Amino acid sequence: MRILSSDIQSDDGVANAAIAEAAQRLEDQQERIKRLEEALHRIANTDYRGHRSTESQIAFEALKEAKP
Repeated sequence: MRILSSDIQSDDGVANAAIAEAAQRLEDQQERIKRLEEALHRIANTDYRGHRSTESQIAFEALKEAKP
């Protein structure tokens, strides 16, 4: 997306700006997903008693299957 935003020919620059913003939003979303996956992984591995809980393991497995 970043390359596309610089390659597009636009007289007023609106298309370039829109694509650059889309690229930034995608990067932000990717970073948020990564942080959520890491947090959920920690949850899946340890519950409040120091043991793996079934519910958090199921949630973690579902998240892994839903990867973008």
